[in-house]
Amino acid sequence: MAQGTQKRNDIVRKERQRVLRKKRIRKRRLIKLCIYASMLLGVVLLIGGMSKMLVAQQLTEAKESEPGNVIVLDEEVLIKPTAEPEALVEDDLHPTVRPILVNKENPLPEDYEVELISLPDGRGKAAEEAYEPLCEMLHAGTEEGLQFLVCSSYRSKERQEELFDEDLKALLRNGYTYAEAYEEVAKETMPPGCSEHSTGLAFDIVALDYQMLDKGQEKTEENKWLRKHCAEYGFILRYPKDKEDITGISYESWHFRYVGKEVAEYIMEEGITLEEYLEKLDNTY
Repeated sequence: MAQGTQKRNDIVRKERQRVLRKKRIRKRRLIKLCIYASMLLGVVLLIGGMSKMLVAQQLTEAKESEPGNVIVLDEEVLIKPTAEPEALVEDDLHPTVRPILVNKENPLPEDYEVELISLPDGRGKAAEEAYEPLCEMLHAGTEEGLQFLVCSSYRSKERQEELFDEDLKALLRNGYTYAEAYEEVAKETMPPGCSEHSTGLAFDIVALDYQMLDKGQEKTEENKWLRKHCAEYGFILRYPKDKEDITGISYESWHFRYVGKEVAEYIMEEGITLEEYLEKLDNTY
């Protein structure tokens, strides 16, 4: 009986901790929102003042110019453009937080740390920033009658090394040289320190009634729904089809990465990879 009481106490304690974590997250988000709102208001006021000064200056210049260069509309004087406007930079290319890129050329820093939260099923963990969006996405799909399974989430560097070595040894036993085996394994399994799973932001999600990580996964209703709606919750299909030469990884219809909503929507709408997005971002500065 004492064990039962202790177990219930542990459950209550964990639930309280989970609620407190969520409150802290909401508080931080509220503070950030207030800061952004204040900054936005300041920018709007600044732009408004500059616009009035610009219109006054243009009006003065227009009065001195030849007739026909001024358009009068409802007592408002506008300067007729003399040239095509310059192309504007997409706002979506400038996220609040730059997504971290993790691949064979960009391994995680040795001192990389991440705050983790256990998933509801207790089988895996997610980075704090990805936890709620992941739960919301899966809940939305479940509401439509779909059933998902997160078969892989956060993975430590040590665990990644174990998996990589297992695959490597299997090919060595089949007659591959070490170089051949390494190259082949790296097409589907990242070397230690180069896996997105170690960030807590990447998740392999499959249909509950079809848990194979193969071509058949993309034919399930669950996977179709995820690929269609993932960006609404800040996720992207990380290793899309026909992009292997860019990502260095074979097509994986089940691997989803959290990057934030504005970035995810841009990437999925453009049909590009995270590597391409970051390169485009760098080229706009």
